[in-house]
Amino acid sequence: MATTSTGLTKSKIVVNAYGTSSDTVNPHFRLLIDGKDVGQASVGSADPKAYTFDVDVSSGQAHKVQVVYDNDDVNAGSNRDLGITSIVINGHTLSPTDASYERHDDTGGTMAGQEGLWWNGALTFSTPSSLYGATPDTANSGSTPAAPEADSAATGGSGASAATGSSTITINARGTAAAGQNAHFTVLADGKKIGEGTAGTDSKDFSFKTDLAADQAHKIQVQYDNDTNQGGADRNLHVGSVTINGHAYASTDSAVGYDKGALDGKDVIKGQADLWWNGTLVVEADKGLFTSGSAPSTAPSTTPATPTAPVTTPSTDSGAGSSGGYLHTEGSQIVDSAGNNVKLTGVNWFGAEGYAFAPQGLWQDSYKNIMDQMQGQGFNTIRLPWSDAMLDNGRMPTGIDYSKNPELQGKTSLEVFDKIIEYADQTGMKIILDHHRSGDGASANENGLWYTSQYPESKMIENWKMLAQRYADNPSVVAADLHNEPHGQATWGDGNQATDWKAAAERIGNAVQSVNPNWLLIVEGVENSSEGTYWWGGNLDGVKTDPVDFNIDNKLVYSVHDYPPSMAGFGWFDDPSYPNNMKDIWTDAWGWIVQKDIAPVLVGEFGTKLETGQDKQWLDAMVKYMDGDYNGDGKSDLAAGDQGVSFTYWAWSPGSGDTGGIMTDDWAVNTAKMSAIEPALFDGTIA
Repeated sequence: MATTSTGLTKSKIVVNAYGTSSDTVNPHFRLLIDGKDVGQASVGSADPKAYTFDVDVSSGQAHKVQVVYDNDDVNAGSNRDLGITSIVINGHTLSPTDASYERHDDTGGTMAGQEGLWWNGALTFSTPSSLYGATPDTANSGSTPAAPEADSAATGGSGASAATGSSTITINARGTAAAGQNAHFTVLADGKKIGEGTAGTDSKDFSFKTDLAADQAHKIQVQYDNDTNQGGADRNLHVGSVTINGHAYASTDSAVGYDKGALDGKDVIKGQADLWWNGTLVVEADKGLFTSGSAPSTAPSTTPATPTAPVTTPSTDSGAGSSGGYLHTEGSQIVDSAGNNVKLTGVNWFGAEGYAFAPQGLWQDSYKNIMDQMQGQGFNTIRLPWSDAMLDNGRMPTGIDYSKNPELQGKTSLEVFDKIIEYADQTGMKIILDHHRSGDGASANENGLWYTSQYPESKMIENWKMLAQRYADNPSVVAADLHNEPHGQATWGDGNQATDWKAAAERIGNAVQSVNPNWLLIVEGVENSSEGTYWWGGNLDGVKTDPVDFNIDNKLVYSVHDYPPSMAGFGWFDDPSYPNNMKDIWTDAWGWIVQKDIAPVLVGEFGTKLETGQDKQWLDAMVKYMDGDYNGDGKSDLAAGDQGVSFTYWAWSPGSGDTGGIMTDDWAVNTAKMSAIEPALFDGTIA
């Protein structure tokens, strides 16, 4: 086992658990090592799921490992229970019968270990020292750990040149495991092996020394050599950068290509960070990087850096431990990386999901000017719709004036997204990626579901995982709106795999989390429930009895779309008390989720042309409600430090026939709309 210099062993502990909820609350457990908390998780699935914890423990010593169930309850005859099928410590599986069980109820006492944890009990395993290796790995041992680990140091290459070479090659990489093995890669220079590494879930620098001829260009190659998909899990390798004698190449730089399959110069495409198909990332390094003297003083050291100790929160509950710039949830609040409650208040920029395959307005102005204007109006977020059709191979956009957008010349639709997201990162804007529909077109899928015969759920998941990996290193992308406006035949929680949107959202969201644990996952409602009908994507009645549960907690945001009287003839718009009755309509439909501190809500679409008095009343009432005036008395009902409901206005461009846009038909700002929205805009910064 790889150890730190302080005599600690980096250990992986997996708790396989399932549970039943009560009063919409899932069972919760804490993991303790020798009486010390090292992580926790909520369990909402009736089927066993793996909850993984990376911890540092003393090497070569026996340890007491405890799974403590801490919120047992019975409510209205419904039991909240937790089941533990096994735990796995550094690849060694222990069953509950290998443990003792300490009851923490009034009766108390210790009994034989069992799978079902009741009475707020603790399952206690007395584990031997043999599970925790005591001998540190040397920096260049080249050995492979006997059990898979989250962080494996690179080997330094074989032969004297690996230790004394004048050039330093550093690969920044991470990976996802499958079948108990992490992603493995080999590093070559001009086709000759100089070292290899095994990448864990955290990005690490793997450094190699080698001698390369001076004043000549060289090919530096990162060859992924154990790609697989087993049991529905993809083993993938992500290369963030290749640094050669102090000069860093991003995987997407123009000097980088990707040779799919065999390293033979065939099937070469543009460089990419995510390596599949057992392909090779090839850097055409300039001869100026290889001088006759020693490597620059800025080059990384010859020995791979000791990996930073992982955060001791489980991969199934990584909210507070996310990388800088990412968001998590606490109750009804969205919390930034500095621990502050924040609010996403943005605008929809549609078009790429439709026939043009590019956001609207790029014929009018540059994408940077448009984004600057959005930010200048006070918006901090862009909800950016896409379709599966937009991601078809080589899809090229239309409707772009390249004299105004020269950087987009020759770019595919996806590469246009790359540029928008790159600029968002520079300016501090946040991006919500929205799976708006399957095929190209307008509005939601015509069949009301999240898939079509042309683009099945498997293709949607494939595309989501690709995007999640592609933008994993860009903290401006903070959320995935898993699908836009399920409606019609879409159901919630009825178990029908063809129509149950709640179950599909969990499948899709867990797939995203398997490659990118940092994003918020946004789940819209449906249209119909046993309690009634609401806007497409806006009916969240099912959450009362069947809430969404992802593998990684503290990442769920529910979402609704809500529109004014001009859009539909719902009876509440004809109520004599309108618009004062709307606060009760919203609370009954979705506001209760926020007010009961269950989860945050994003109003992902709302908007109006402001052409009628009723619509003006509606927008005024909606903005006040989202800003925290839940009872309509003109005062905020938010607790100190809390933020109101997040939102993204539909839409920025004037192309929506239903609502128009923030921009008028002549592409000037609609000041009446901005004046109405402005009171609810978030006026802080998001870390």
